[in-house]
Amino acid sequence: CDAVGAIARANAAIIVGDSQQMPPTNFFSMAVTDESDADVDDLDSILDDCLALSVPKRTLNWHYRSNHEDLIAFSNHHYYDGELVTFPSANDCRSHVTLEHVEGYYDMGKTRTNAFEAEAVVNDVIQRLRTNPQQSLGIVTFSIQQSNLIYDMLNDALASYPELEQLNAQSEEPIFVKNLENVQGDERDVILFSICYGPDKDGKVSMNFGPLNKMGGEKRLYVAITRARNEMKIFSTLRSDDIDLRRTQAEGVAGLKAFLRFAEGRNSMSEITSDDTPPSILATQIAQWLQSLGYQVKCNVGYSNCKIDVAVLDPNDSTRYILGIVSDGISYNKLSTVHDKEVVRPSMLRRLGWQLFRVSYVDWFKDASMIKGNIIAALKSMGC
Repeated sequence: CDAVGAIARANAAIIVGDSQQMPPTNFFSMAVTDESDADVDDLDSILDDCLALSVPKRTLNWHYRSNHEDLIAFSNHHYYDGELVTFPSANDCRSHVTLEHVEGYYDMGKTRTNAFEAEAVVNDVIQRLRTNPQQSLGIVTFSIQQSNLIYDMLNDALASYPELEQLNAQSEEPIFVKNLENVQGDERDVILFSICYGPDKDGKVSMNFGPLNKMGGEKRLYVAITRARNEMKIFSTLRSDDIDLRRTQAEGVAGLKAFLRFAEGRNSMSEITSDDTPPSILATQIAQWLQSLGYQVKCNVGYSNCKIDVAVLDPNDSTRYILGIVSDGISYNKLSTVHDKEVVRPSMLRRLGWQLFRVSYVDWFKDASMIKGNIIAALKSMGC
């Protein structure tokens, strides 16, 4: 409603926003909110009103935050229909979304917290501060009660390690502990996510997941799982199989089940993406030739329009690629402008650790032996 006056006085207006993000709400306006009984729905936003009125729109699809595609792949598939343009990184051979199953239970009847997950999160924070203090950390929870518990436990733990406490205080991006209502817009290198909800002392799982059960709950989940630049680690006493969708129709709960399956490694990246474009003839020929020389390669590395046609694995480190071979083929031509093809794509891929080798169709079919010699020279210059 605050936007109405400004729009009324203007000759023209541009409304900027993301309909998948959380609209204004007072669900968490009071720390004493009883989540199990809350009946406050999201308020309408001016953005949703404009979309409902079919105001002309333009979508910005390039995604830059995530330094690894698996950090955004789930959200891209479930919330943006795979339309976001994302970039693979040179060390995407392993997942950067992991889940640690915590033995314990959710104290639903009293504190509405999960002390077992809280302890696991705090222990992980202390370990990371000791071993990799350059990484910025953020802690996200679904509920206020859980974020308050972790905040208190973390302060107590840091009090025992004054050098770590000082290190955090002097950081450009200090550790934050926030529930999902307050975390929108924040980001950190590493996000630690406490699910909190799960089996109670008797092993029973309620299908009440607080704000996820309400209309728009899927947007809350989206916000919670898209805060990380480099890594996301989930701590959960809840398993995906514990969520019985026959007992709830909430989209947010269905999304949580799907996300837990993904984090558990039960859905591969290819299963949550719809692009099954086969490798080009050029990529296939180069890959077969490199394999005949003993190199391990993969084709079509990536899950959007910015794929690496042929990626050569580092023989000394199977978790990363040493060379990315790109061509002017299918992936290249899916990008709409020359600037995207020749400037944005290569610069982003190099920022994500790729050493790139460009091959054009014309040059390959005109003189393949020359291109092969140049590729071998590039690999040898890297010690391979």
